[in-house]
Amino acid sequence: MELPLQPFETLKAAGELPSPKGAALTIMRLCQRDDFSMAQLAVAIKTDPAFVGRLVKAANTVGRQGGRPVASVEGALQVLGISTVRALALGFSLVSSYRQGNCSHFDYEAFWSRSLVTGLALQALVRKLGCCSAEEAFCIGLLSRVGQLALATVYGERYSPIIDQARDEGQLREQERQAFALDHDDLTAVLLLDWGFPEMLVEPLYFSRRAHDSGFSEGSRGLGLMRLMRVADTVAAAALAEGAERSWRIERVYDLGQQLGLTDAVLGSLLEEVLRDWSEWGDMLAVRTAAPMRFLPPARSQENGLVQLVLADAGERERLREILLRQHYEVLELGDAGQAGVSGTDSLLGLALEVIPRILIVDARLEPGGYDWLKTLRDTRQGREIFVVVMVAPGEAEREIAALEAGADEVLHLGAPERSIAARLLAARRVVRMQQELELDREEIRSFAAELAVANRRLHEVARTDVLTGFYNRRYAMERFQHEWDASRRSERPLACMMIDLDNFKLVNDRYGHDVGDRLLVRVAEVVRENLRSADVTCRIGGDEFLIICPDTEPLALRHCAERLLEAVRGIRLETPLGSLGASLSIGIAVRQAGMRSLDHLLKAADESMYLAKLAGRDGIGDY
Repeated sequence: MELPLQPFETLKAAGELPSPKGAALTIMRLCQRDDFSMAQLAVAIKTDPAFVGRLVKAANTVGRQGGRPVASVEGALQVLGISTVRALALGFSLVSSYRQGNCSHFDYEAFWSRSLVTGLALQALVRKLGCCSAEEAFCIGLLSRVGQLALATVYGERYSPIIDQARDEGQLREQERQAFALDHDDLTAVLLLDWGFPEMLVEPLYFSRRAHDSGFSEGSRGLGLMRLMRVADTVAAAALAEGAERSWRIERVYDLGQQLGLTDAVLGSLLEEVLRDWSEWGDMLAVRTAAPMRFLPPARSQENGLVQLVLADAGERERLREILLRQHYEVLELGDAGQAGVSGTDSLLGLALEVIPRILIVDARLEPGGYDWLKTLRDTRQGREIFVVVMVAPGEAEREIAALEAGADEVLHLGAPERSIAARLLAARRVVRMQQELELDREEIRSFAAELAVANRRLHEVARTDVLTGFYNRRYAMERFQHEWDASRRSERPLACMMIDLDNFKLVNDRYGHDVGDRLLVRVAEVVRENLRSADVTCRIGGDEFLIICPDTEPLALRHCAERLLEAVRGIRLETPLGSLGASLSIGIAVRQAGMRSLDHLLKAADESMYLAKLAGRDGIGDY
């Protein structure tokens, strides 16, 4: 993914690019610090009541499959995680701050409406099929066209005539590159990377609109994400389309869904959920949504799919359209070169990849020479699935041979009788159906492999996580600590740890019962999590014992962190049938010293420090 960084740096230096405002800016800056805590993040979030409501709604959307509803910022943070909260703050801030501007031909309302449904569609698809976090998918979908907003914001009226004159998205990108040295897809990618989105999400988004350049290997996560992003973008285009255009775009959604292994019934249910969420989120964000609609599956038993018809002659085009309709095809009809937007190789290729019809019928007279667009089309996975028919005049043998050598599946003569055309289309339909069946088999295998990978990841997570507290378990703690020890020795960077014991926990179990003991452990774990830094690794290594691994931590910072934990845990009050129950900790601290030959020495030092804290009366920090 080669991006034009120099033009972006120039735009960034001007300080006019879209950027987060208010609480969102505070949240993003806080998340960049190494020493922030979840409690500090919650305080920053609570300064924006509107964002609090949106965050809690997002967390409850995640938990739809079951569990207790989220009702607090702290609960939402635990469900969503820091990176997702940061991305949501950015996205919602941009929605609120950039609802209008001075670019007269840029429809700000339609932009955010499409962006919202794209994010929701991608979230629903990812939740169904995997590949990444569903909440990250929502954020990347919401900002999937932010480059257009950026160009409209920075260039205003200079950008307006470019939008007005472009016949399609391919031409729009070309004119943007000529005017600004980058197009909106380039700018979207570099903005998302600059805001901290992972390249594993940005790269599939970037190539989802130029799939023939991606280079993703079959079965890779990048290819899977790219396909899901194309479907989400098609859903959004269909949601905002009207009349006949909406009908064929909806059918296109279902065609792409079949390629992903989704039945019409499953995809239809998923789309109903997307449209419902679109309306709810639209109300919450004050974003315009379309009138109530349904994405009904196409009547496949009566239709043979979409034919894209690009012919120069109006009479021949009308005749072929009638033949195709009688054969139960749906026809997307484009006229002469100017109307079709066909001005060269890239435009012909762009037309095919924008729609991806089952059959593409192209007039050879629109071909500028060499059939380079067709050769490039055949180099893409989607392009190989299109049955390409080239129409030539009778007697033009050289044109026929050139078309077939370039990758055409069939050559038909202009003016050929209907029976001949129908017979050739029947053969084309058989080939297309065989390709679809083969692709469905492949997708089923890939879907099974993806489900197996997800199951394996979940098993791996369960194997290294303590069920009660959600902290890492002893096995993972020792593996991770050894890794940090080795890294610390190689780089000569500091490494510290805390050994924590919950005071008098056996007495709590004996007097109040193990259920209350478990509740106390969970509450202590929550407080510990809220008061540690993002780089610290927290593990439960015994019944009431915790190990905190603290990379790059000097002695003074370690003691301050331990004191903060002590103070926070002292504030715990748990109501029980026998009265209010508090808690305290005995904490041992240790920092790697030059004389320590192995990890065991550091662990032993922390353990001895904790023992000294207990000897001193508990609820304190032992010397080391």
